[in-house]
Amino acid sequence: MSQYQNPPTPDHDQPSPQRQVPQPPPGFRRVAVRLPVSAPRVTYVLLAVIVLIYLYYMSLSSAMAQNEFLANWAKINDRIRDGEYYRLLTSMFLHLNLMHIVFNGYALYIIGRDVEALFGHVRFALIYFLGGLSGSLASFVFTSAPSVGASGAIFAVFGAEAVYFYQHRRLHGEMGRRHLNQLIVLMVVNLALGVLSQATTYKIDNAGHIGGLIGGVVLAWFIGPHYDVQADPAAEGGHRVVDLNPVQRWALPSLIYAVTLAAVMAYAVAA
Repeated sequence: MSQYQNPPTPDHDQPSPQRQVPQPPPGFRRVAVRLPVSAPRVTYVLLAVIVLIYLYYMSLSSAMAQNEFLANWAKINDRIRDGEYYRLLTSMFLHLNLMHIVFNGYALYIIGRDVEALFGHVRFALIYFLGGLSGSLASFVFTSAPSVGASGAIFAVFGAEAVYFYQHRRLHGEMGRRHLNQLIVLMVVNLALGVLSQATTYKIDNAGHIGGLIGGVVLAWFIGPHYDVQADPAAEGGHRVVDLNPVQRWALPSLIYAVTLAAVMAYAVAA
């Protein structure tokens, strides 16, 4: 989310040592299995909606009309206190300029496809929207300036992917641990950029980012998939991957999170 103002090389002469290939611990053996991934349909729909809204915003005839459009749908605290609660949601689909939407759109395209593939359509949508609303709420509580952008929801997706690779570090091995480290570094860098931006005219709403990140981590921890490899003579290779967290188990935690989030929103707006 972003705040806006209205208007706003090796040495070949030396012999190389013999490389040692790491061996699995005694009692373990490596098997190749296929994860039950989903096509990233929700990600593409979200990208299309965000782009279409931005194109409409840019097609408006004047800067005044663009500012009025933002003012009607952005996160503006006073308007939310007056009952326009929808702004906590609609602000997630607005972007100020080309750099803003390209950065957020690229992040959603790269990470959103991975998370939706691993989590499935419904769980991905829950993390995106509930995590995004968590970011909007944090922005409302801690940032007085108006703000727009999908980055709160995108940070929720970041957090969900980090939780997945932490919980499945044995399943994915060294590759998964490297990917988790890369995600953590990327999140830290982005949060640091948010802090540094406070000294510029283009301020980044770090409260929205942190709120979305926390929401994504909490949601993914309870509703994300818990994949396990089990023997199955009928499956290719004699093993298959099963999700030990089916909908019967994660439906209630997602509902509890949504109700709790709504209650905190109501309290924050009325305070």
